[in-house]
Amino acid sequence: MSLRQSLWPFSTVYAGIMGLRNLGYERGWLATHGLPVPVLSVGNLTVGGTGKTPTVIWLIGLLQGLGKKPGVLARGYGRAEGALLNDEGLLLAQRFPNLPQIQNPDRVAAGKQLIAEHAVDLLVLDDGFQHRRLERDLDILCMDARRPFAQGMVLPAGDLREGRSGMRRADLVLLTRSGGLAEDQIEDRRRDLQRFAGKDMPIFPCEHRPSGLRAIPDGQLSEVESLAGRAVLLLSSIARPESFRDTVLALGAELRGEVIRRDHHVHSEAEIAAVLSSAKSMGAEVLTTEKDSVKLQRMAVPHLVLEIDLQFMQETPNAKDLGLG
Repeated sequence: MSLRQSLWPFSTVYAGIMGLRNLGYERGWLATHGLPVPVLSVGNLTVGGTGKTPTVIWLIGLLQGLGKKPGVLARGYGRAEGALLNDEGLLLAQRFPNLPQIQNPDRVAAGKQLIAEHAVDLLVLDDGFQHRRLERDLDILCMDARRPFAQGMVLPAGDLREGRSGMRRADLVLLTRSGGLAEDQIEDRRRDLQRFAGKDMPIFPCEHRPSGLRAIPDGQLSEVESLAGRAVLLLSSIARPESFRDTVLALGAELRGEVIRRDHHVHSEAEIAAVLSSAKSMGAEVLTTEKDSVKLQRMAVPHLVLEIDLQFMQETPNAKDLGLG
């Protein structure tokens, strides 16, 4: 019997618990709490790897361009002891230096605090699709175009946080990692997802596209094409390191080595020293993700960082799509 098969009974129990929980919110048995400003939630059905952070970056940029003053609420998963922000929060702070953020498992209290202390007029709930205690005005669901339901089973046998029926709560879907798919494949996925959602829901295909190569500590930004032919050692602690590797290889880099650690890993000085030593012996430069870069910068580690942005392949969601126009 495979591990997945042995875990199937536990997944059945977990799915039942999540189903009862969702029913409790839908029937009003479990209390929800509203806030005096609009709340836009970004989340997914699977455990990591669908591109929520690039989506939040895109959304914050759009909202600020519309003249809004958004704040970000997050649970703060993987945050180092004593830190105010986790990797994603630090990345957002680097992209948007004056962005108000609070990471607190009690996102209702955190939202009230952001409104009171920073006079925000809109809140973005990061990784909030399953956090139903806080009422929201729009649910944005990120789904990987190549594996929208991952293994098709809920935790722990699969990758789903809840059953596929959860899609019915979504107001808008971003079909991430759609690059490389033909138009008919994208349309097939759009029809399938609308069928699962039980409604004609707006679905926007998009991809995570490299936008720049930045050298740390000097901050010099180069075109991503400059990575072609350069010898690199990859360092990553993200949900899907294979996606980072594939992107780097597609840009023509010469991969000399790779160090993969679990998502949100806090690198020790000894670990970083070992990585730098390996890179030197290989004649390679250390190349990492934006999430990892914010941690390495605090340790004054010289490295390259590949910046990634969300780019839409067809039309781009606008203020009206977000319920703001």
